[in-house]
Amino acid sequence: MDFHVSARKWRPQKFSELIGQEHIVRTLSNAIELERVSHAFVFSGTRGVGKTTTARILARVLNCEKGPTTEPCGACTFCNEITEGNCIDVLEIDGASNNKVEEVRDLIDKVGYATSAARYKVYIIDEAHMVTKQAWNALLKTLEEPPPRVIFIFATTELLKIPETILSRCQCFEFKPLSQLQITKQLELICEQEKINIEKRGLEDISKIGAGSMRDAQSLLDQVIAYSGQKVDAESVEAVLGIVGGNTLEIFIDRLIDRKPADLVTLVHEIINRGKDLGLFCRSLMEYLRNLLIVKVSSQPESLLNTHTYSLETLKKQAENFYADELQVMFAVLTKAEIEMKKSTVSQMIFEMALLRLVETRPFKQIDELIDKINQTEDDNKQPLQVSIKSQNNSDEPASLSSSVVSQNIPISWDKIKQQVSLTKPFLEHYLEKCHVIILTDKEILLEFHDKFTFDLVKTPENIQILKETVKTICGDDIEIKLKLNLDTEGVSTQTQKEKKKKPIDFKMDKQKTDLEIIQDALDIFGGVVVK
Repeated sequence: MDFHVSARKWRPQKFSELIGQEHIVRTLSNAIELERVSHAFVFSGTRGVGKTTTARILARVLNCEKGPTTEPCGACTFCNEITEGNCIDVLEIDGASNNKVEEVRDLIDKVGYATSAARYKVYIIDEAHMVTKQAWNALLKTLEEPPPRVIFIFATTELLKIPETILSRCQCFEFKPLSQLQITKQLELICEQEKINIEKRGLEDISKIGAGSMRDAQSLLDQVIAYSGQKVDAESVEAVLGIVGGNTLEIFIDRLIDRKPADLVTLVHEIINRGKDLGLFCRSLMEYLRNLLIVKVSSQPESLLNTHTYSLETLKKQAENFYADELQVMFAVLTKAEIEMKKSTVSQMIFEMALLRLVETRPFKQIDELIDKINQTEDDNKQPLQVSIKSQNNSDEPASLSSSVVSQNIPISWDKIKQQVSLTKPFLEHYLEKCHVIILTDKEILLEFHDKFTFDLVKTPENIQILKETVKTICGDDIEIKLKLNLDTEGVSTQTQKEKKKKPIDFKMDKQKTDLEIIQDALDIFGGVVVK
C-alpha cells in the first residue's frame, strides 16, 4: 500500500505554494535575487505553519541546478534528493535528540569540509529550543564566523528558549498562524484533487479545530475521510472530531435565555453521553458568545461572522436578550473555566459550576430595577410621580413639583422615550430613571436631577444628542431638551417621603449613603452577587 498522508503529499515544494507567509517568501526571494542570503536563520512559530517546509524550499532554491533561483525546477538531481531527504549536503537534525555538547562538536568538525556536489551545505536543526545551553555556547564561534557556503536554519516553536547570543547572529523570521479561511481553501483544493465530496460546514469545522496549523488540519481531514469515505457530511465531521454542532449551540443559548439551570446541566450530560469533547464544547460556546457580541455592537456583522456555521438571523434574535457587558462577563466566566478544566480531573464539575454562574450573570440592569421597586409605594396601582400631577387647586393633593407641566397633546410619553433610548444605549436609560420630568411638551422637555453624578453623566454632548434623536424619531419634530440640577430635596412630595418612611429599608439618594452602599443593600436583600 503506497499511501502518503496529506501533510506529506501536499507539502509545498516552492515559495509560491506557501500559504499565509507572504512576508517571509518576499524577504527570502529578494535575498536570493540580490545574492544577499544570510548564513544563519531562525524560523519560529506554532506547529504546522511551514517552518521546516520553508527550510527545505530554501535549500532547494540554493542548490537547484538552474539556481540559485526563487523557483526551483523540481526535476534536477538536487531538487529530487532534497525532497526525498537523501541529499548528503542538506542535513536535517532533530534538536531534541542531538542536543549535547559532544554532538554539536561533531557537527562543527564536519562543517569545515567542502560540499560533495551541492552548491551550499545546509543544516536544518528542528526543535532547536531543545538544544542545551552548553551546546549553544559551543556553536557560537561557528555561527559568528561560518565557513563559506554553509547555512544554518534553526526551526523552533519556542523562540524565548533560544539564547539571545544565538539570535543576534541569525536572521529571525516569525511564522504566523494560518487563518481559518486560508486553511479551508487549501482543504477544498485537496478534496477537489482527491475527489472527496465534503460539505463546506465540515471543512470549516476542521479548519477551526486546526487552530492555525495546516498540518493539524490535514491530519484531521485524513481521519474524517477514513471514517466516511469519499462522501463526507458535516455530521460525520462532528462525530469524528467530537465537536458540538451549531444547532446544539443554538439550543443551549435558548435555554440560557430562559434561565433554566436544570435544562442546561441536562444538555451537558447529553453532550457528554454522545462522546463529545467538553473542552471543545466550552471553546465553541465562547465563540458563539463572541458572535452574539459582534451582532450586538456591529452594524454589519456579516463580514465578521462565519455564516456557514451559524445562522445570522438566529444570532440577531438571541442577541436581543443580552446586554453587551453581560456577554463579556459570560465570556470571562467560560475563559476561566476552560483554563481550570485543563488542570483538573473533574472538568465536568467545573464546567457545570460555570454554567450556573452564566445563569446568574445579570447584575447590570437588575440593581437599578431592584432599587426602584424598593422605593415604590405599596400601592402598585399608583402612577409615577411625574405623570400623576393634578391641578394645584385641589387642596387635598400635595403639590409635588410646582412648575411641572405634562402635556397630553403630543403622542409621546416619558416611558416610551426611555424604552427607545435603551435600544441605543442601555445605561443611559438607567440614568434617566433617576430624573424628574418637569416639562414635557411638543416644544420643550425639562428634566430635573437631584444627584450631581448622574446629572454630569447625562449632560454630555453624546447623551444629549441621543436624547434629541430619540425624541425626533418618536414625534417627528425637534424638541429642545434642558437639564436642571437641584440638590434641594424640599420640592419633592411630602407624601412620597412619608411612603418611603413606611418601607423597611430606605434607599434615598442622600449625602450619607453612597451608591456602593445602596447596591450592597439591594444585593443583601435579594441574595445577589456582583460578577467581576
